[in-house]
Amino acid sequence: MSNVLIKLTDHAKLKMKQRNIKLAEIRKVISNPENREADKFDNDLMHYIGKVRGKHLRVIVKQANKDEFIVISAFFDRRIKQE
Repeated sequence: MSNVLIKLTDHAKLKMKQRNIKLAEIRKVISNPENREADKFDNDLMHYIGKVRGKHLRVIVKQANKDEFIVISAFFDRRIKQE
């Protein structure tokens, strides 16, 4: 999954800046998620979850095709219990 194209919505760019989330961290979670969950409201969206800096990063994406992901938003999910 190293040749994956990641596009960011304006909302994702804003939230990444506000939350100090780097594109490399987004790429890491999308490329090697600990967990994936379907979105509860939109069947086109998927949540990729992985550990970054000791916290769980949740990345909400729409997969445009096999090798292209559109990031809708990203945040550190405090609802997930730390191990």
